[in-house]
Amino acid sequence: MKASKLALISALVAGSALAVCKKPDVAVSETSKESGGLSAVVVYAVGDSKIRHADNTEEKAQLGTSLKAGDNIVTGDNGKIDVQFPDGSNMRISPKSVLDFSKLSQNAAGTTQTEIALVSGKVFAKVNKAKKEDDFTVVTPTAIAGVRGTSFIVESEEGKPSAVKVVDGAVAFSNRVPALEKLSEEEINADANLKKLRDSLASTEVVLEKNQESRQSAKALELSKVESIKEADLTKISKTAEKEKPVVEKAKLTLSEEQEIKTIVSVDKDTAQQIAKLSETAETDKLDEIKKQEIDKKRAELEKTVAAAQEVEKKKFEESLASDPKALKSQKDIVNYYERIEKIILSDGKVIIGAIISQSNDKLTVHTENGVKVIDKNNVDEVIYDLQTKSKF
Repeated sequence: MKASKLALISALVAGSALAVCKKPDVAVSETSKESGGLSAVVVYAVGDSKIRHADNTEEKAQLGTSLKAGDNIVTGDNGKIDVQFPDGSNMRISPKSVLDFSKLSQNAAGTTQTEIALVSGKVFAKVNKAKKEDDFTVVTPTAIAGVRGTSFIVESEEGKPSAVKVVDGAVAFSNRVPALEKLSEEEINADANLKKLRDSLASTEVVLEKNQESRQSAKALELSKVESIKEADLTKISKTAEKEKPVVEKAKLTLSEEQEIKTIVSVDKDTAQQIAKLSETAETDKLDEIKKQEIDKKRAELEKTVAAAQEVEKKKFEESLASDPKALKSQKDIVNYYERIEKIILSDGKVIIGAIISQSNDKLTVHTENGVKVIDKNNVDEVIYDLQTKSKF
């Protein structure tokens, strides 16, 4: 066989950001400053990523690192982090992402509040809302995603509209005017134009259900660029807010997005406690070399356990591609989902075009527009990889 090429409602949010990063313009709530809040923990980390804590100390993101309100995360070009929250919710932070833990708290009644400010990048989340009153919100510089118990993806690039894809459950998605959020309710209620702007934003909120997505319009970006409410043309802004309601469409998830959301690491309560305790012990300055070695050994064991669990989920997902394939009706559908397509030339001159799902020593499993086909490698003369870069679909 020859081959031509080898082959995730409004909120006031706050947080601490690295000096080189421009974070979402948000108002600071007193609650987010409290030091007695909850902690989340890193349960999986690969590549180079950094965490700057609210006290301005900085460390490499690794299994066991504790995260609290005010902490900032920056993932490197190859960095990826899975974070587990006290309520069992999980979030995967993609490479080249910057975000702030704006709020992570629980009141006397046991209701949790989690607010994440996604400065830029992409996050995948599985939210476990034990109570209806629990609140989990992701805020980008231009939009707000209020979660109602779900699996979802939020993406935000600097200077571009934000997007949300819902895998399961529901997310309330709306545009933002960060400058308006700096004002108190009393200030807004005292001005008819400010009230109209607030109501306009609220009226255009959309609720995304399972397998739906929405991306802000380009004009919606104008709302996020307002620097001073006092100097702004509120009539114009309100009209823009009314017109630029996010459009709800059928979600177009790619294979890589589905794989990320389905392989987010989630550990049981006991393992999570072990991981958190490991970090607390490692922070002690009086550790001798033997104790440090013991901690490193334990961390390596836990990392191996978590990685093995992730590999199991990854294998299950890959197997489902063939056993329960997506209904992809055209070669363009295949390119959109797999983000690639191959051309397989058989020895008898026949051509099969599709995405190779897997290959063993003697078989190729290929997803074509006519379903999944299994091809004997002995009958393959040539495979042209990444055909989407050479042809239009």
